[in-house]
Amino acid sequence: MLPLLIAARTGIILWLTLALMPFELLLDAVEAGIDREMAANG
Repeated sequence: MLPLLIAARTGIILWLTLALMPFELLLDAVEAGIDREMAANG
């Protein structure tokens, strides 16, 4: 039973990582754009 629980937990963590990755990349892009604007405006 324990190996099944470990496998299920690993699968959930992997699924969440893949599901949230596009959101994280989008936030990074927005943050980089804000940083560029602030650098350009002094």
